[in-house]
Amino acid sequence: MSVVLSEENFNKLSEYIYRKSGIYLEVDKHFDKLVKYMSSRCTELEFDSFRKYFYKLRFDDADGLEFQELMNAVTVNETYFYREVNQFEVLVNHILPEIHASKPAGEILRILSAPSSTGEEPYSMILHLLEEAKLIEERDIEIVGIDIDSTVIEKAKKANYSDRAVHAIPKKVLSAYFDKKQFGYKLIDDLIGTVDFKVCNIFDKTDVRKLGKFDVIFSRNMLIYFDDASRKEVAMTFYDLLNPDGYVLLGHAEYMSRIVSVYKAKKIGDTLVYQK
Repeated sequence: MSVVLSEENFNKLSEYIYRKSGIYLEVDKHFDKLVKYMSSRCTELEFDSFRKYFYKLRFDDADGLEFQELMNAVTVNETYFYREVNQFEVLVNHILPEIHASKPAGEILRILSAPSSTGEEPYSMILHLLEEAKLIEERDIEIVGIDIDSTVIEKAKKANYSDRAVHAIPKKVLSAYFDKKQFGYKLIDDLIGTVDFKVCNIFDKTDVRKLGKFDVIFSRNMLIYFDDASRKEVAMTFYDLLNPDGYVLLGHAEYMSRIVSVYKAKKIGDTLVYQK
């Protein structure tokens, strides 16, 4: 049974999503997408009104699965390996050696990818470490990938990728670390599991506290989906997650200095990074 989503109900739903996730949905960009989702989801749940769905979402979702379904529908997860490759090169050739030199022997160097989507970003870090850095022979490195979308986290754990997702990987690297399949590529078994993938809402303080502290945070093209208040909250959450002198790397259209003033902006080559 199809449920028609009015603009008034869209506003109620988008406000609820904003309060829970910090994601701001605009009518002109997201209305049609939510209309389709509401129609299919209410049919599946056998609801004949928006009111019944909204009640379930707010008061009958103790395990959070209904909200998770909604987040899986509205988030955008398009990425590919080696995207903005200069940032990975700066990471393995400059930032990590600097942290390694100052960090006590035996301590694990930790990197957070937020959001990690289907794994292209954190696995790109792994590939660069294997190809360009000797650091992994001297220091244990842990990479954690988080995303609010449980569907993409499950895909990341399986590590199957389309031709488009791997198109920017050098052929030598691709052949060394991927198996060609009938449709696309699969990361070799030895590398599956080298990233610790978790479903996590960056606005959920309980979830975030469980992550621990990090030396580097990659967060590219997430802040553009938030309004100013939410960006500031995330920026300060990252600040709290970072070890002293830790680094944040953002997408090319995101600027931490426009959000908060607690970070030191640094230029490494042509790459702008932010240090605690």
